[in-house]
Amino acid sequence: MKSLFPKSKIFFFINFLLSAIFQFNAQTNPIVSAFFGLDNAMPIQANFLCPGASGMDGMPVNFLYPIDPTTLAASDFEVLDSTGTIHIPLCAVLAPANESGENRTVLLIGDLGTAATNPPVEVRVVGDVFTMNTITGESACSELINLNGLSTTNVVPLAEGPSLFFAQRIEGPLNECSSANQTIQVAWNGGVTPHITGDIESDLYQYYIGYANVTGVLVPHIPIAIADINDNDNFHQLCFSTTDTIVKISMLANTVEDPNQDPNLFCEIDVNDCSTLAIPEGHHFNKEYEVYPNPFVSEILIENLLGDENYCIRDLQGNTIREGKCMDALYLESLRPGIVYFTIYNSVKTQTLRLVKIE
Repeated sequence: MKSLFPKSKIFFFINFLLSAIFQFNAQTNPIVSAFFGLDNAMPIQANFLCPGASGMDGMPVNFLYPIDPTTLAASDFEVLDSTGTIHIPLCAVLAPANESGENRTVLLIGDLGTAATNPPVEVRVVGDVFTMNTITGESACSELINLNGLSTTNVVPLAEGPSLFFAQRIEGPLNECSSANQTIQVAWNGGVTPHITGDIESDLYQYYIGYANVTGVLVPHIPIAIADINDNDNFHQLCFSTTDTIVKISMLANTVEDPNQDPNLFCEIDVNDCSTLAIPEGHHFNKEYEVYPNPFVSEILIENLLGDENYCIRDLQGNTIREGKCMDALYLESLRPGIVYFTIYNSVKTQTLRLVKIE
């Protein structure tokens, strides 16, 4: 019996299914930030992470959830600079922040723009990069997501110092504090070292403050020690003697610096756990707008429109190929066969799907 679908169409369909399309509310972006940490200044040691990295740019990209390293490639990312030029990284690596319980920072290395003339302003995920589940001992929730099609314009410029982007409680084998009643893992948006002359990394504990919520009052606690140090990454573990649950972490200003020697400002962040980090309604597969069929031949149907939405269709390079008022039925027969990004948006919400057009 002759197959109803050519092999090429079956390939597109399987690829689509494996991509596990997710829809997102614009208020929670799994890409937290990108940090333009070094401009033509990657050290020679970086050649061990990425051959040819010495003298290139370095940009950590920080995520809400841990990244599956088996799905990561440099070609999965694009960096847009202020002139509109798109840069493809030479390498994209999780190292050095690739220990168990970390894996939330992808280091992009390459020619990513220049601070003085064409600084980076947006980072895009253009390949199938997947998040993965947290492991036993992490308090933060996880979500299995294909990040393809997502982007962030929260790009910290070269001259700004580092800040905290993540904190969670950790227990069990992940815990490197030898004597503590509670351990909080924190992550910076770029690598940090001591800023104060004479300090070494083990001295940094005294500048962190943890806050416990005791009957509605935030009570400060200073860690008794710091762990997960001297490994050249952006993660620390703070060791607390208190049994009161730490809910917030702050860091005094001008105590750490990034690889460009820019000191931090005062910063604080809530400690995440599964009850506070859960994805709001509308972030999961098959919620909010429903678009079908997918793959499609000539027409797609859209459910749950409010009437004020527009749409934009982009190709894999991010070029807009069609846009207009979003209707319950859209006729897209003129599109070339292949994969496109279909974005529905209004003044308060944006959702992007990856659609497959077949002949």
